[in-house]
Amino acid sequence: MSYALCSIHSEKMHLLKHAIVVAVSSNYVSKVVGLASLSLASIVIDETIGLIKRYFWQNYVTELEVSNSDKCYHWLLQWISKYNEHLLHFSVTTVCRNTESGHATSKFDYEPSSGEHMFKYKGHTIRVKRDRSSMISSEYGSRPYETLNLSTWGRNRQVLNEILEEARLYAMSVMELGTTLMVPSYDTWHNFGEPRIPRSLSSVILDEGVIENILKDIHDFVDDQSWYLERGIPYRRGYLLYGPPGCGKTSMIMALAGEIKYNLCVLSLNDSKMSDDQLVQLMGEVPSKSFVLLEDIDAMFANRDGKTVIEGSTKVTLSGLLNALDGVVSSEGRILFMTTNYVDRLDSALIRSGRVDYKQYIGTCSDHQLSQMFIRFRPEGTTDDKSRFVKDVRKYSKPVVPSHLQEFFLLHRHKELNYVFEHINDLWQNVQDIQLTE
Repeated sequence: MSYALCSIHSEKMHLLKHAIVVAVSSNYVSKVVGLASLSLASIVIDETIGLIKRYFWQNYVTELEVSNSDKCYHWLLQWISKYNEHLLHFSVTTVCRNTESGHATSKFDYEPSSGEHMFKYKGHTIRVKRDRSSMISSEYGSRPYETLNLSTWGRNRQVLNEILEEARLYAMSVMELGTTLMVPSYDTWHNFGEPRIPRSLSSVILDEGVIENILKDIHDFVDDQSWYLERGIPYRRGYLLYGPPGCGKTSMIMALAGEIKYNLCVLSLNDSKMSDDQLVQLMGEVPSKSFVLLEDIDAMFANRDGKTVIEGSTKVTLSGLLNALDGVVSSEGRILFMTTNYVDRLDSALIRSGRVDYKQYIGTCSDHQLSQMFIRFRPEGTTDDKSRFVKDVRKYSKPVVPSHLQEFFLLHRHKELNYVFEHINDLWQNVQDIQLTE
């Protein structure tokens, strides 16, 4: 009897345990199923939302992407920073320069920082995303690759076009404030510092008619584009200025650029990173309304004996330079200036007609230059004083370099005129023999 009761009790306990296990297992399974259902629902919802967003983005959002290899990239950054006061996140570049008086000044240039920004434009909300997290490699080396994305709600491409145009006009207005110097950056041109105050033509005193004739030739070239195109002539112009150093070749180019409101692209072939391909690329993408300056081109040739190997570079060849100057990809409307102290050391192929259209000797001071510089620096002098100065200088039968004459007037700027006349011989102190070849 007691054994039977124990057996029944044991069986009940076993059934109870089994029921508990089944209940717990069923609860666990239901939770797993519930979690799986929630996860699946979340995935479905996310995918659905993603599909809806992509649909609206592709059909109802207008987007513009600009890379930093395009000229308008920096135009847009400048314009966004200038005209959108509600932006809160910036990156800064400190620009330092020396004024004409010799004082150092500095200013801060702000640009939208990396990430996302929002601003209003003519009632439209514009989203800006700046991404600069990657690098790009080319034959010119590795460089940061940045993109700027502008997007707005609706199918309104005109809004973004207007932003681009306003950014372009703003950039042009800044450049017109002075002469902008541009230098190579990889395979394109970038601004070097702030625009310089334009140098007036009257501040460069050369022999009679020199500046006037070159300026007229430039104006004729600019005005005659249709004439070139109608006759199938490459629309390019090349100038060679040669003569002793310190006679005003580069000063005249800067003054000409300021006079006609052109920029100045300065190109050095001595850069060890420069190659033929890069040179061709640069000469094919010269910005509009720009001079290209190849300064002291004779110094770019090894040993100064007329060899055609470019000094300091293992990648640039004379044939590469010639191809860049007038090859198929060379830009139209380009105005090129080359300067040299030793014209006889240049390869004849470099300065033949078609590459150099206008040659001008810039030499030591003529009587006209002596008298005009005297008037400019000593305006209190009379006509007789001017004549006396020219006569006294010529007594020494020595050539006078304009830069030395300017330094002479600066040195004695606080002296009386009689003192100046008594110390004219100071003009040739520490001056070496002057190359006078014309």
